[in-house]
Amino acid sequence: MKQTHLAGRTKGLRPSQVRQAERLGHRRHPQGAGADLLALERLAELVIDLAQPLHLLVDTRGLCRLLWVGPLTESGQLLSHLPANSRRRSDDQGGWRLISCLKGQADASLSLDARESVVALDLNPDSWLRYPCQPKAGGLWRAGAWRPDPSAPLGWSAVGSDQLQPLCNEDLPAVDHVASSPAATPSAAAGQGEERVLLLTLSSSDPKRNERDLAELEGLVRSAGANPVMVCHQKQSGANPQTLWGTGKLQEAALEVRRHNASLVITDRELSPVQARNLERWLDCPVMDRSELILDIFAQRAASAAGRIQVELAQLRYRLPRLLGRGRSLSRQGGGIGTRGPGETQLEKDRRAISRRIEALRRATKQLEEHRARLRDRRESLPRLALVGYTNAGKSSLLNALCVKGERKKVLAENKLFATLDPTTRRLTLPQPAAAARELLITDTVGFIRDLPDALVEAFRATLEEALDADVLLLVVDLADPDWQAQLTAVHRLLTDLGCNKPRLVVANQIDRCQVEAIDAITDQESEVIFISATDGTGLQGLKQRLERQFWEVETDTSTVAMPKPDGPAPPWSN
Repeated sequence: MKQTHLAGRTKGLRPSQVRQAERLGHRRHPQGAGADLLALERLAELVIDLAQPLHLLVDTRGLCRLLWVGPLTESGQLLSHLPANSRRRSDDQGGWRLISCLKGQADASLSLDARESVVALDLNPDSWLRYPCQPKAGGLWRAGAWRPDPSAPLGWSAVGSDQLQPLCNEDLPAVDHVASSPAATPSAAAGQGEERVLLLTLSSSDPKRNERDLAELEGLVRSAGANPVMVCHQKQSGANPQTLWGTGKLQEAALEVRRHNASLVITDRELSPVQARNLERWLDCPVMDRSELILDIFAQRAASAAGRIQVELAQLRYRLPRLLGRGRSLSRQGGGIGTRGPGETQLEKDRRAISRRIEALRRATKQLEEHRARLRDRRESLPRLALVGYTNAGKSSLLNALCVKGERKKVLAENKLFATLDPTTRRLTLPQPAAAARELLITDTVGFIRDLPDALVEAFRATLEEALDADVLLLVVDLADPDWQAQLTAVHRLLTDLGCNKPRLVVANQIDRCQVEAIDAITDQESEVIFISATDGTGLQGLKQRLERQFWEVETDTSTVAMPKPDGPAPPWSN
């Protein structure tokens, strides 16, 4: 039975070199700890012959399971070559021993490289022994031994002697893999329940703006069902066009991924396909940008068939240019001049399949637009009002407070981002003292957010038309949010970009939880703001009277809709 797997830069090796490497891989090392000195000397001779570093991965029984040719660059490649049965290690068995023979002179530096340190952490060894391929004068071999240490700058701390022979006979102190190992592989961390995420951000010169943007990104991550465990900041100055972040910051982030057992890295900037691939190579971990995170949240929230169609269309439009890989040829299979060649690549097949699916979804979205247009035509006799605003501003709570009497008909209203995805229309009845009751339709729409992905706006145009075709827009603002001013500006800008010129009424929600300064600020910014609290019903009667005046031009006492300062004789949200 073959014991050792030879992998890495093996292309071009002579048969004699392959046989020599396999013989070295079959040499047995001491059980538990240490290494066979004679085998390491033979390994050094092979390094000189190949002019490539060699790495041995030895299990607790002293058997070499992997002989890697070349530098340690990507952990996924090494882990894929490990035998499946050797990965099952119990706590009493311990872990791997990593032995690296480096090319270079006897006095070459044995200091750890940042990239190799990260890859070695993914292998999760108990110890790491490194030595040069040539001895010093007198036949003495220099060496260095390290063990995983979460508090060390590169995740490793030096232990033991600086000579190879004592280290081969020394039982290096190991660490408990379960309790204190800094590096669990990303795939293993993902299977431990809640997904752990590292946030990679670019900071501007405004500290308050950075803090609020980070809080919003953390809210998005939690809405997606993950747990942000670490944040890596870098000042936004002269960004690297290939990765946006500098190499030093990426090395730090790669180490933090291993220290915190993170399975995913999320950036606060939208990444181009090339930037995403470069970041994944640097971090050796899956990378997702903010736009893809929002699409993932929408995919979780999509409950209706129409919502799933729009989400799938947005995801495919986003992922089409981000398909990994590059084929040798883009020639189509067939006959005739200009079609002969190596055939169709898998990448081209995938792209064409996605393109066909996008066209089918576009046709379905067009049918959805026509269906909703017919529904709006049936409602022409009633005035229409659309609730718009930033996500989690309280639109669904306001709809329930105004229109819904029973618990069964209430729409979902949760304290999370993008809790509502599909538009919901309810009828609001306004009783009259000596006449028939007046009615209007109120539609709850999907929430907005800054830098909304273009693919999402295009796919959800059928949903957004519910707001664009309304007679009046009720713009809901969460006044208890410290960033309400930026949110209000973002919603106004998005509506303008969508070509919406309908009248807008600003409604300041959660006045029972906001600061007095916020009430003063929004009163100065919006002259006809309406103050309410959707959760306890404060100000709803004044809002209904304002809507009556808006749609039916009812002559009402101006004292019922005037908005005095909070320190005035009467509160502005009184019923």
